[in-house]
Amino acid sequence: MRTTGSRTTRLLPRLVCAAALASLATLGAPAGAYEVLLSTQGEYIDGYLVNGKPFPPRVIVNDPDPHPPGELTGLPYIGGRHLNGQVCFFPPRARRPGQYVVADDAYRESCIDVAVPQKRCAITNPLDPFYVGTDPDGWGVFDRTGRWTGEVLHTDPAFHEPAGQGSKDPQGCVFDAQGRLFATDVGSERPDLNDGSLLVFFPGPKSDYKTFCFLDKALASPGMPAMDSRGNIYVPEPQASKVTVFSGPFPSSAHDCENAERLVEKKPTKKDWLKGGGPGGLNFPVSITRAPRNHWYVAGAIFPPIINEYDAKGNFVRNIVPADVPKNPIGMAVGRDRTLYYAELNLDPVTFNTRCGSVSMVRFDAKGEPLPPVTLGKNLGFPDGLTMIDSSKLRIDFKKLPPSPEGSPEECGGE
Repeated sequence: MRTTGSRTTRLLPRLVCAAALASLATLGAPAGAYEVLLSTQGEYIDGYLVNGKPFPPRVIVNDPDPHPPGELTGLPYIGGRHLNGQVCFFPPRARRPGQYVVADDAYRESCIDVAVPQKRCAITNPLDPFYVGTDPDGWGVFDRTGRWTGEVLHTDPAFHEPAGQGSKDPQGCVFDAQGRLFATDVGSERPDLNDGSLLVFFPGPKSDYKTFCFLDKALASPGMPAMDSRGNIYVPEPQASKVTVFSGPFPSSAHDCENAERLVEKKPTKKDWLKGGGPGGLNFPVSITRAPRNHWYVAGAIFPPIINEYDAKGNFVRNIVPADVPKNPIGMAVGRDRTLYYAELNLDPVTFNTRCGSVSMVRFDAKGEPLPPVTLGKNLGFPDGLTMIDSSKLRIDFKKLPPSPEGSPEECGGE
């Protein structure tokens, strides 16, 4: 996710403030498998080997830079990309077994938005292990060993400034059963301009996902999307204080948007599913994830920071994490035992700049009542997307990966 000036500065929380002032996994795991919580933060993907206790082992699943970053002496441990948001796995119909996508801004972060570009930026041979490419911001593709395939799915044909819609600030993703990839671009993050977008990439005959259509190009800083069992897409719009649901039929190919804007000609049904300010005290929904019983957990980042549960129709059910207890929650995920995990931005209450973020969990007692939150990781750099997977999903021995570096309060903006 792009920031301005440094990785600890973020516009979205301040935009939400300005507006205020103006997949659930339920199946058993294979023998020997265990759950891994994937968390994007500081351009890494961390993997938490969750065990129900505070501060479980946290390992590197994507290492963004060489060692040292400006040289060509040591390769990244794994991945080598700058990543943000959700991790989304291709479905069987896509014919890409074990592969996944994540929002990727590696070229920008390594070569453009830095005082001195990394030396790997000069490498032009795609087969060189240090190769970073020149792709616009988009969604990087990785194989089941965590290796970048060399692909970035994007809407701009080449990197340019200012970025076009779809490449301004890619973040969320979700696949449907047909193999279509739905994704959100946060947009310019200006309080006076709603130019966030929801788009869809099509597999095509080669499953290369090179074609796309926009479903909407006027969303209010959209967050990471979620999909229900019927294929409806839920998109938080914190700048508009609501969650919007999109229902099909959705386009089947780029022939459905053959115009200069690449905007689908037959638009899907769009309606407000949840409006801030209703029962439960949540005002600015920033993220949503599926909960048991076809319900949903929705997080509000500010005014107040809170996490609630809602039914399938968007009716308030109960509070999960009380107001002002979570430190500005954003991404969420749910484990097999129904534990709720969430990332926290920990915003400065005056400037709304991000400080040292964290990842926490809420377990439930025998009666299904939420217990007090427990911290899993702290001193993180803008943690946003969370994805729960089974360790057998990838061909990675997570227990042998190097530990994620421990940050300090000075490095991540203070506690």
